[in-house]
Amino acid sequence: MTFSEDAWKHVGGWYDAILAHPFVAGLADGTLPEDVFTRYLVDDAHYLTRYARALAMLAARAGGPGLSAELARAAAEAVEAERLMHEDFLVPRGLDPDGPDAAAPTPTCTAYASSLLADAAYAPVEIGLAGILPCFRVYLEVGRAVAAQASDPDHPYGAWIATYSDPAFDAAVTRMECWTDRLAEAATDTRRDEMLAAYERATRFEWMFWDASWRGEAWPEA
Repeated sequence: MTFSEDAWKHVGGWYDAILAHPFVAGLADGTLPEDVFTRYLVDDAHYLTRYARALAMLAARAGGPGLSAELARAAAEAVEAERLMHEDFLVPRGLDPDGPDAAAPTPTCTAYASSLLADAAYAPVEIGLAGILPCFRVYLEVGRAVAAQASDPDHPYGAWIATYSDPAFDAAVTRMECWTDRLAEAATDTRRDEMLAAYERATRFEWMFWDASWRGEAWPEA
């Protein structure tokens, strides 16, 4: 079993919890309130900016040209995804996550992104890679699961569903997992355990991210 296969099996309980979350259930059947989805997209835009930085830092540290190129491409695609979200959903509603009146990233978004950035900057590259994988795999699996339920051609969140159930996204996930698996094969048992811990931590954050949007999480005020 490869590292990515083992890691995904290891976090199966968290993936089940994600699918059962009312945010994802509402996303699937189209009943998710628009204000909740909008809140999520604003926070996700903040997250993607930081995620792209983590990918870029790992690209600079990767060593081999193949992995560096793959990570750099993934970083560029994360930025492009953010731009498309702005244009297709947020801008028509007068929202700009980078504008002066935009909501700040939630505490969960800040903690999740900071964790990835810290590993990208200071941890061994394979640990940093393990931490970024759940964002790929979770969204692919959720996209597939939601698409299987969303048969309405006028589904309010059809564009989001199409993005993450697209075969091109599937191919990108597979490429990233293959690179990580290669590094894991050469790693010690201790290092693989550290990679697995980073993977599990990021998967927990994925559940927390959906939950933060559902709850309307915000920073406390004095």
